[in-house]
Amino acid sequence: MVSGASPSRSAPSESSSGFSSSSSGVSRTRMGKYELGRTLGEGTFAKVKFARNIVNGENVAIKIIDKEKVLRNKMIAH
Repeated sequence: MVSGASPSRSAPSESSSGFSSSSSGVSRTRMGKYELGRTLGEGTFAKVKFARNIVNGENVAIKIIDKEKVLRNKMIAH
């Protein structure tokens, strides 16, 4: 723990944040400084996931684009 840091908070309930409140020790997927939660939406080429900034606890939505599907369908020039 970093000196001067407050003790870690438990994750909020899933209904409000996308994260389960259980402390079963299940590891969550991380992308850089974000911890990914549930899928908020899904389209042809992408998924939108709930995420939380590990540093400051800010809740955000992250769009994850499947680059192979985009290129396969010639949606962009590479």
